[in-house]
This record gives sequence, structure tokens and C-alpha cells, in this order.
Amino acid sequence: METTFGQKLREFRQDKSLTLRALAEAAGVDFTYLSKIENDKVGYLPGAETIRDLAQALGVDAIELLELANKLPPELAALAGNANARRFFQRAGEIASPKDWDALLDLLESRKSARSPGGNKGGGK
Repeated sequence: METTFGQKLREFRQDKSLTLRALAEAAGVDFTYLSKIENDKVGYLPGAETIRDLAQALGVDAIELLELANKLPPELAALAGNANARRFFQRAGEIASPKDWDALLDLLESRKSARSPGGNKGGGK
């Protein structure tokens, strides 16, 4: 049986030893609504922003919850399936400056060029 969004949310909450009320307050939602979500008693899932708020309050990966709720934008589908990519973007988002992003893009482009046929594999001219 596949884990539901509500079941996963409860699992994360219990792993963090949070009560329904504590998580609801931290995420800015009503605790009765959160209870219904966890028990799969709501006819719909929360919006993407609420899911992000819940993930932040729990200290978990928002992409995993968004994917489970079928609210992940299609552009991020490849990222969602790659734990290393998610970890990279999470870490980069925590520490990267605008110059770091430019440097990372330059590095990726140079690595792509080096791998492509006829690319500059030696790194020099």
C-alpha cells in the first residue's frame, strides 16, 4: 500500500516529537485541519504554499511532500527523483551568493563542454 500525504506528514511530525497543535501553530494552519489531513479525511490536499510551510516547520524536504501531494511543478520532476540533486540545491540555497551561482553555472558549462565530442578535454588552449 502506498503511503499517503497525510500518513507521511504524521510520520514526520511524530519523528520530530511535535503535537498536532505545535505543528499547526508553527505552520500557520488550524490544528483540526491538520488532523483531518493526517487522517486523510479532507477531500483535498493543502496548497503548495501550505505544504512548504509544513515542511519548513518540520525541517524536512518540501519537494518530497509536494511530490507526494502531486503539487510538484513538472519542471522539478527530475530533481525530485534524485536525492543528491535535492541535497545540492538545498545546501546551495543555504550558502550560495549570486556570484556563487554564476561560478557554479560556469563550472557546469565547462564540464559539459569537456564531455561533449570535440570538447576541450584538456582544460587549456
